Amino acid sequence: MLSVCICTYNRSQSLARTLDTLAAQNGIDWATVEVIVVDNNCTDDTADVVASAAARLPVRRVIEQAQGLAHARNRALAVSRGQWIIFTDDDVLLEPDWLPSYAEAFEAFPEASFAGGRIVPLWKQGYPGWFNGQRLDLMNGVLVWYDIGTDVRAMMPADPEPFGANFAVRRALVESIGIFEPSLGMHGKKLGRGEETEFFIRAKAAGAKGIYVGRALCHHPVEADRLSLPALYRYGVASGRAYRAIMNPQASGSRLKEAAFLARGVLQLLKGRGDRFRQCVILAGIQAGLISQE
Repeated sequence: MLSVCICTYNRSQSLARTLDTLAAQNGIDWATVEVIVVDNNCTDDTADVVASAAARLPVRRVIEQAQGLAHARNRALAVSRGQWIIFTDDDVLLEPDWLPSYAEAFEAFPEASFAGGRIVPLWKQGYPGWFNGQRLDLMNGVLVWYDIGTDVRAMMPADPEPFGANFAVRRALVESIGIFEPSLGMHGKKLGRGEETEFFIRAKAAGAKGIYVGRALCHHPVEADRLSLPALYRYGVASGRAYRAIMNPQASGSRLKEAAFLARGVLQLLKGRGDRFRQCVILAGIQAGLISQE
């Protein structure tokens, strides 16, 4: 059995669209799949959305009262029955071959313990004027853009860890290395990062092998407010805190470096590189996050 898990917090409208695209998967024997929606204290009509989807999907809703995405994912791990647990977000649109591509990859790579699928941005308001098509590492995170090709292959050491909107873990791996770290990641509307990255770092340190499933494609919407300068700065702050928590507890930031990144960003803006300007805003936020004691 495969378990598809979607953790949600007050996004019933986008959740309904995600479930629609899940129901439209090609050639799936739904008797071999379970769909779990983890309701992380929703106050909207999430319950009604899940109940409506039950006519088309083997879906059930479970409630996780501890606020936070890692708590919700851990609930999914606890209640799911599949040997593979596939996670996606409550606002993505899944291509019709998303789930069958994962199933085929699990069969083709029996030694693998985790997997990551391809994610591309869905520009709801069209491309912003500053975007020139070039991919930048930090902006990839903001855009939830994880695309290292369309192949299905074993992951290489240099490959980035899968993104949270599209990944899978084998139950045996969870039993071996443990669950997601609940102090990391989103907590309601409070921005946080890093719980899946920390999990994959632990997995690789334990010798786990991964698969990149380029055919398991989903589209992640890009909302305009996600790209505002305050939002980019806050993203940097969350990234800095996550880096210190995961990679280097002794890491420290500098207000001087923060100011230097902002100054560099202004120079990039004057050169017409709005994308690099925005990356510099994130870098400034990272310095503030490394300073913060929160």
